[in-house]
Amino acid sequence: MKATLLKFPSHWNAEINVRYVQVADSNRKLVVLFPGKNYSCEKPTLHYAGLAAWECGYDILALEYGYQAARKELEYREIPKVVEECEHAVRQLNGNYEEMVFISKSLGTVVAGEVHRKLGAGAEIRHIYLTPIPDTLPYIHETRAVVVYGTKDDLFPAEMASRMKASSRLQVVAIPGANHGLEMERAEESLEILRELTVLYKDILLEAEYRP
Repeated sequence: MKATLLKFPSHWNAEINVRYVQVADSNRKLVVLFPGKNYSCEKPTLHYAGLAAWECGYDILALEYGYQAARKELEYREIPKVVEECEHAVRQLNGNYEEMVFISKSLGTVVAGEVHRKLGAGAEIRHIYLTPIPDTLPYIHETRAVVVYGTKDDLFPAEMASRMKASSRLQVVAIPGANHGLEMERAEESLEILRELTVLYKDILLEAEYRP
C-alpha cells in the first residue's frame, strides 16, 4: 500500500490536500470520497467507507474542499468552485481506472453528481449517496446509485424520499430513526448503523448484491 498527498491550489487561497491511497500497482478500481459541508473524510461514515474500499481492493481518493482547508464558511454561490476543484482532482486520475465508485455525504452528494456530469458519459461511475439533500435528486435519477438516508433526517424529509423509486439502477436504503449524521441517540445504536453501513459498502463494492 502507498499513501500520498496530492496538493492543489484553491479559490480560497489555501492549499488543498487530497489523500490518495494505492493498494496495489496497476490497480483499475478507485473509490472517491466526497465529504459533507462540515463533515470530513475522517468522520465515521466516510472513514469506514474508506476502510471497506481498502479491504475490497480499491484505491482511494479522499477529497478535501478548499473552504475546509482555509477554515472558512461556504457560501452557496461558491459551490461551483467546489465542484471545479474536485473535478480537477478526479481528472488527474480518471484515465488510470476502469471502474470508479463515488461515495458522498450530504453536500458532497451534489458535488459528486455534478463532477460525474462534467466527466461525461464515458466515465464508468457508480454512486453511494449518503444522506443526500433535495438538490441531489436530479443526480440520483440519472446515475447508477445506492442511496442511504435516515428517516429522522431533517434535511431529507419523507416527501423527498418518496420521490426516489427503486429500480435496476437505484437501490434505496432507509435507516429507521437515524438522523442526518446516520446516528441515533444511543451510542450502541449508532455503532450498529456503522457496522451495517460497512457491510453494505462491501456488498456494493464487491457487487455481491448490487448489479448495475
